[in-house]
Amino acid sequence: MKHTRALAIAAMSLLLIAAGCGARQAKDVPVTAGAGDTAAKVVGVQNVQKAKWGTEAELAADVIPFMELDVVVKVSGDVTQVHKSRGDTVSKDETILEIDKKDMNREKEKVDAALQTAMEQVDKAKKDLADNKKEIELSIAKTKLSISDLERDYAKMRNNFDEGIGEKSALTSMETKLEQARMDLELLNDKQKTLETSNPLSPAEYQLKSAQIAQEEWQRSMSYYDVKSPISGVLIYMPAEVGMTLPSGMAIAKVQQQNVVKIKANLTDAYRRMVQDQAELSFVNPETGETFNGKVIYLASTADLQTKTFELQLQASNTAGKLKPGTRVQLQLNAPQASESITVPADAVLRENGQAYVFVVKGDQVEKRQVQTGKTKDSQQEITSGLDGSEKIVTRGQLRLQDGEHVTIEQK
Repeated sequence: MKHTRALAIAAMSLLLIAAGCGARQAKDVPVTAGAGDTAAKVVGVQNVQKAKWGTEAELAADVIPFMELDVVVKVSGDVTQVHKSRGDTVSKDETILEIDKKDMNREKEKVDAALQTAMEQVDKAKKDLADNKKEIELSIAKTKLSISDLERDYAKMRNNFDEGIGEKSALTSMETKLEQARMDLELLNDKQKTLETSNPLSPAEYQLKSAQIAQEEWQRSMSYYDVKSPISGVLIYMPAEVGMTLPSGMAIAKVQQQNVVKIKANLTDAYRRMVQDQAELSFVNPETGETFNGKVIYLASTADLQTKTFELQLQASNTAGKLKPGTRVQLQLNAPQASESITVPADAVLRENGQAYVFVVKGDQVEKRQVQTGKTKDSQQEITSGLDGSEKIVTRGQLRLQDGEHVTIEQK
């Protein structure tokens, strides 16, 4: 009996404890209000703006010499003098080194002698031609006089023969002499014509021309023994020393033209479109921060099959030597015309699962609007799609908003 009463008292105590705990829990949990009873959130807003965005980009480019040529030895021989060394500045046609000229000096004596002989032969041929012409002219004159005398004597003998006082044999002999004289005159006239229409000096003049060509060839060959720079620039390779024997055709030095340089870069198609109509581009030396300008001298119209890029070359003045071939610069790619785009404060753009969105105010509610973003500059974000420019967006308080929520615009 006592045991039964104890159990009843224990059960009653547990019920009282449970009831007390439930009352406390109900008191601590707030009552959920309906959606219509939620207070509107206060937000800051701003009209969407439009601004011009310039297209800008930087691209690494290589500085290369405008021209680089080998100095090639055109004759073989021993080096007798070296005038320039590696790193020296040279001018176009300036002598870099000299090759032994002893054999060429001996050859000059032969060439000069041949030329002198040929000149004397031409002078002699001219004198002989003048003498021949004069001799023929005199012979023609004498023959004409002889013919005139023969014709007069023949006429007299013919008259005598006709009168019966002359002999037939004498008349026939006179006719023969007259005919022979006329034939001699015809032969002399042919010789004179030949002298006038032909060039008896040709053999001698040919010898003279050959001697002159030989002398010109010697002079040209002699110039090869003074090895000269083909362009103005800097010797970047020059190992020659006195006493060294050089074979013909050897590249003994290399000259870079550095007062003008090229800036070379490989562009993607997007970058190529940015610069295709521009005559000049700027670039920056990253070591000094100095900006330079270069003239566009080449822009490939087709892409390289391997790199899928378009080659660009600029020409830039480098008289001060600040641009070193082999270094790199930063090419400034700027579109010539800036485009007008929709712009919003960068903080107004939120992201969720990699997608950008903003809250657009419509009456007393907000719409969660998905947008596409472009460039960012000075705390402003370019919007490329999703807004048409007439919207008002939330710029403060957007982090605690949800799509469709009621809002109150804060008073400034």
